[in-house]
Amino acid sequence: MTSDAPSAPPSTAIPEEEPEPALLGRARRRGPRRRPDSAGTQPSSTREAILTAARESFLAQGYEGTTIRAVARTAGVDPALVSYYFGSKGDLFGAAMNMRIRAAEEIAAVLAGDLRSAGPRLVRLAMTAWDDTRDGAVFRALLRWVATDDGAPEAVQAYATQEIATPVATALEQAGVPGPGARERATLAGSQLVGLAMIRYVFRLEPLAGASVDHLVDVVGPTIQHYLTGPLPAHR
Repeated sequence: MTSDAPSAPPSTAIPEEEPEPALLGRARRRGPRRRPDSAGTQPSSTREAILTAARESFLAQGYEGTTIRAVARTAGVDPALVSYYFGSKGDLFGAAMNMRIRAAEEIAAVLAGDLRSAGPRLVRLAMTAWDDTRDGAVFRALLRWVATDDGAPEAVQAYATQEIATPVATALEQAGVPGPGARERATLAGSQLVGLAMIRYVFRLEPLAGASVDHLVDVVGPTIQHYLTGPLPAHR
């Protein structure tokens, strides 16, 4: 039996956007479409708009008071795009705290030389960035409310993992350190650096709060060096 009703026109589904090349290495998540805009926003500027909105929100509202949806609204993008670029709110916080856009590349460069003297160089890189008058000010302000905000554990974990431990572990693995050992060494180094930042910028304990970067390199660098290349006890 045939119907006299006209057949439906063929579907003209809009194809999915291809993910930007810079995101191909991330977990396999389908990339959401960005809201169209007259300026033709590029991925890099979109990412920066999200980071700017996130920094402002974290500073004004704290960790608990900041939401992915609110950050997206301020940045003028779909909330799914925030998750696409940064994952969870904790991951977004870690990226927002990292004022040096190419931290992973800078850490890799520091560890690319003689690994036996990389500890002091890593301390100098971190302290120079965190002491910076402009970008470091945002980092220091965020650290201060981390000390009292209910979301501090997740926030600090995200920052220490994404912006310090993961790049250090990657660099160590590229230098020939086995994966599990590289991750343990990177986590030890990251915990030391984040702890130093808390003492220097939040609790402001002297003499570390007022110490010069050169002095901190001299006194903390050997400890970081031991974590990177020194003998570690076997797990019991």
